[in-house]
Amino acid sequence: IKYESNSRHPNVKVVRVPFSSFGKRTLLHRLLGQISFLSQILVRILFCSRPDGVVLTTIPATTGVFFLIAQFFRRFQYLYWVMDINPDQAVALGSFGRNSLPSHFLGWVNGRLVNHAQRVVCLDTDMTRRLGNPQHVTIIPPWPLEGDLQVIPDVENSFIAEHALVGKFVFMYSGNHSLVHPLTTLLDGVEMMRKGDKCVFAFIGGGRGKAEIEERVVTRGVMKHGPKLLVLPYQPLERIKYSLSAADVQVVSFGDEMLGIVHPCKFYAALAMGQPILLLGSKDSALGKIVVEQRVGWCVAHGDAEGMARLLESIIIQPRNELKAMGDRAKELAARHYSRDQLRGKFCDVLERSFSSSEIAD
Repeated sequence: IKYESNSRHPNVKVVRVPFSSFGKRTLLHRLLGQISFLSQILVRILFCSRPDGVVLTTIPATTGVFFLIAQFFRRFQYLYWVMDINPDQAVALGSFGRNSLPSHFLGWVNGRLVNHAQRVVCLDTDMTRRLGNPQHVTIIPPWPLEGDLQVIPDVENSFIAEHALVGKFVFMYSGNHSLVHPLTTLLDGVEMMRKGDKCVFAFIGGGRGKAEIEERVVTRGVMKHGPKLLVLPYQPLERIKYSLSAADVQVVSFGDEMLGIVHPCKFYAALAMGQPILLLGSKDSALGKIVVEQRVGWCVAHGDAEGMARLLESIIIQPRNELKAMGDRAKELAARHYSRDQLRGKFCDVLERSFSSSEIAD
């Protein structure tokens, strides 16, 4: 998507700095984009008029370092919007050791940002606990994109016809195939299924985790017997509503070691679209409790391939009216607690309170 360098919404002027991204082809391209963007923001903070407040996020991971440099020279209030936690994520992925110098340094940076923020916003209770349960925290889950919410009927869905999904039961994982969202248990369960010739497992998107899926298709013959695996790249933004609508069940995953570090935002798009959720992860996690207590899907622990196979076979023969009831509960839950307007409004309320004149110290 291409945006104008300057635009205006009601009461809000948006200024977008240039050279903020050089693509995602390599790690170097990503790092150059991050450094370019953050350097420009640092210059604006240091040499423009003192800001009334700054919204600071954890993406990219190097943001906190640049921000502390700005804070050293110019004191101002800020809201810390925690979308993932580092160095915890880097340590869990094996990028560096827990006792390494980068781990200690990034841990110090994150702790200082949490402790001195006017307000901290994080995504779930697991993340709050990992941050040490700060008193000045507000939990606001991520809201889905507008294009993700439009449900396209099967008869009007060109994606279904294009990929021969008519009459098929479709499990779908759509988005970033990151190592923090492992799908091994699902793939093992698929291979153990004794039924499922009319079942399709669609994996849409990209990332390092996609290699495992492609290897299964090529070398282990999953497509020759039983369920079919459909492997596709990221879909164009205007096509996402068609691909997501083709799913009967949406798959969401996060690794056990990632509890409280990351938060799968696709969970809320699935709720809003009224689709049951198959969650790979702990039933005692924040998302697991929603799935179980609200009866909007199923939870399977990582490593339980046999349990996964049994569950998959039971889902595809489950009466359609029961699946529809589950989807209706999901949609109602999203409307009550996780709608885009509600969550954005809550965030704006927190933002205004954080930077109101009565709360900002000189």
